Amino acid sequence: MQQKEKVFARIDEKRDEIVELVRSLIRTKPINPAYNDDTNERKAQQIITDRLKKIENMKIDHFDVELDKLEKYRDLPGFITGYTDKLPWEDRPNILARLSGKNPEKGRSLILTGHTDVVAADDVSEWAHPPFDAVVENGILYGRGSVDMLSGVGAMLAALEAIFESGIKLDGDLWFSSSVGEEAGGTGFLATADYINKNGIKIDAGIMTEPTNLDLSLLCRGIIWGEVIIKGRTGHLEVTQPHWSRGGAVDAIEKARYIMDAIDELNKEWSARPDKNHPLLTESNQIKVAMIEGGHHFSSYSDHCKLSFNIQVLPQESDENGLGTGSRKEFEDFIQRVAESDDWLRENPPKVNWVLEADCAEVKEDHPFVDVFKKSAKDLNPLMNTVGSGFHTDTGSLDRISNIPTVNFGPGDQKLAHITNEHCKVEDIITATKVIAATCLEWCNEE
Repeated sequence: MQQKEKVFARIDEKRDEIVELVRSLIRTKPINPAYNDDTNERKAQQIITDRLKKIENMKIDHFDVELDKLEKYRDLPGFITGYTDKLPWEDRPNILARLSGKNPEKGRSLILTGHTDVVAADDVSEWAHPPFDAVVENGILYGRGSVDMLSGVGAMLAALEAIFESGIKLDGDLWFSSSVGEEAGGTGFLATADYINKNGIKIDAGIMTEPTNLDLSLLCRGIIWGEVIIKGRTGHLEVTQPHWSRGGAVDAIEKARYIMDAIDELNKEWSARPDKNHPLLTESNQIKVAMIEGGHHFSSYSDHCKLSFNIQVLPQESDENGLGTGSRKEFEDFIQRVAESDDWLRENPPKVNWVLEADCAEVKEDHPFVDVFKKSAKDLNPLMNTVGSGFHTDTGSLDRISNIPTVNFGPGDQKLAHITNEHCKVEDIITATKVIAATCLEWCNEE
């Protein structure tokens, strides 16, 4: 029996076990502590470690994020002053494991990588099933993290196990990485990439199992989080106010609407600009307002309003440090122009605060690994498309710091990530496991 057939047969035998693995990860409730200070990823990481220990000759390293060792990355993607250094990092171990190849000088090395943290669940009363019960119904797995990205983590771990359990020894090294902290800035992957770099580890390619709906994603966008603070002047909302120059109230919420209207116009401009678009993406970069905060009383004009926003960045826009410096400057200049067009805002200019930035990455379509991946997936997933991911993934850290070209491929429709009733098809988890295993066999073995 050929290697692929043996591995695929083993995956079919393990089908229920693979699904139960993903369910067990969801049930640990690995919410990033940025959203809930009573949780973290430790229990999920322990489940993974326990399974890795069963693989003969698997070398496993654990390490917490230690910000003092990442000081050189301060204010670069993954380590933002005033945000990253306010988060707890103790007892949240990263995992980096290696299954050594029998002929590493002949075979190419590969890393399978993902994160175990998830965002918090919204109003649980709106869920068809409790978000951390990991219910399977009609071939669909429901639960927070079923898409982003515990199904992907389970699939890549199961692929590794199936290769080992089939008695196959690869020529090249096969690495496994499970990191923490992705949902709040990517500091876990920053620490992993730095660990790889410091230890002189050379890895030829990577698969990050973020959700792609079983398409092959060669690109992810970076993100910038920021805030616009708008000043107003309070006053009785039910009383006719004089002009603000004579001491009257100014509604900060109204001024925020004015700025948001201007953002809508800028987004229309960006939709047609080549530098804000990419052929692998269906939507241009946009500035999207995610939260609005303002006001203090039902009968008073708001004296302040805060718009929290997200800006997407493409690799073609990033500087040598992976930062969207130009995008930030463009937004600051834009806010200044908007303020100049309004009498109140001209004298009371809005303040822009930058909160967090995460980088982007791209693997060129002519890279040898892309060709191997496509050939490996052809029979298993004939409808697979080559796409880009509109959201951020941590492939940027592996590319920029560790020099590992890393694609995104995983089960789950990315549009279902973070939503109420997040869910993933069980069959997609199994297909992803087989595609990942097939790619490992093709890439890590000598031709």
